[in-house]
Amino acid sequence: MSTTRTTADAALKEDYLPGARETLNSHTFLLSIVEQNTEDVEGRRAVLAINTGRNEGVGARAEGGTLPTAGSQGWSEERVPLAYNYGSIKLSGPVIKSMGSDRGSFVRAVDSEMRGVVRDLKNDVNRQTYQKADSTIAECDTTTAATQVELATSTLPFQMRHLRVGMSIDIGTVANPTSVASNRTIEAVTGTDSIEISGAAVTTAAADFITRTGSGGNEITGLKDQVAATGTLWNIAATGTWLSTVLTNSGTPRATSEDLFIQGAQDVNIASGEEIDLWVTSAGVHRKTAALLTSDKRFPVTNVMRGGYSGLDMSAMMQGNTGAQETMMTWDKDCDDDLAYGLTTARFQCYKMSDWEFMDEDGAVLNRVSGEDAYEATLFCYHELATDGRNAHCLIDDLIYS
Repeated sequence: MSTTRTTADAALKEDYLPGARETLNSHTFLLSIVEQNTEDVEGRRAVLAINTGRNEGVGARAEGGTLPTAGSQGWSEERVPLAYNYGSIKLSGPVIKSMGSDRGSFVRAVDSEMRGVVRDLKNDVNRQTYQKADSTIAECDTTTAATQVELATSTLPFQMRHLRVGMSIDIGTVANPTSVASNRTIEAVTGTDSIEISGAAVTTAAADFITRTGSGGNEITGLKDQVAATGTLWNIAATGTWLSTVLTNSGTPRATSEDLFIQGAQDVNIASGEEIDLWVTSAGVHRKTAALLTSDKRFPVTNVMRGGYSGLDMSAMMQGNTGAQETMMTWDKDCDDDLAYGLTTARFQCYKMSDWEFMDEDGAVLNRVSGEDAYEATLFCYHELATDGRNAHCLIDDLIYS
């Protein structure tokens, strides 16, 4: 058995890990288009020096006048804790044993498990990149002693897509994600704003939220926290020179317009001197933007961006208004339905302690499951998406998407 298990360990690392890395690194949109950085990671966090103030020791003087008093740039140390993402597979003892006599049987079993866990990891990490670090997926409404959990009437379609039959969830507050229920299974998605869960009846209020089991407060810090005009980001307080441009309509849906995109890009340039080069939005807003370009006799052109993703060329809209040379728009299934993010991609990086790896510090990829004739293998990555220029990005909210 030991020889077979050693061989199986090697097969997982040599035959399956490269493909898993390729998928997880290339098919998680935001993480794939930004620079990967392992150099600025110290211990369990990335440490960056952020310019949060300007040198005001400048000015004009009359001949012979006193020179400006020397000033200096304002700097803050940005300490970015890493998020820890995992995905595990389990193989039975007979499957492992079959490696010695029927490699095909082993390969078929492992192929199925690896494809599944990589797909599910990719989807979950991609979701995290757009959400808050508190890991909340959807907000609850009032549920009184029932297993059908009512969600807020403001719940959007993309949030319901993240709640799937068979998914394990916790229900509770942001401060205590399991205060209402822990490790419940979604048994049905009922309508547009409720789910049926396993176990005993629960009572929820509007202050309660749904999170993936065990993930509450542990996920990647997504765009909702980073591209914002309020709130401390990691350890840097909300100040005028650090905040993003946010254009809202007080919750009232409004039509997509050229003026909104130009205003967002111009405001970013005024605040930071940067040029937005990517808009990320939902499928609905993407379609409406393409229709807007067509109606203005600017026929949409698709360009290829970093990572092999395609994008709608918005350069004609931006040139002459913002000075941007190349600006693209793409859509992502996990982006909020009713908004668009304008990003200066050079001001984002993905900080990693390492690439995706199998957990094998004890020398073995496959580890015995206690009390079962089975073995587990776990993929992991310690990483975080972070900006060093919050004011280099824009959010346009309250857009009509359907």
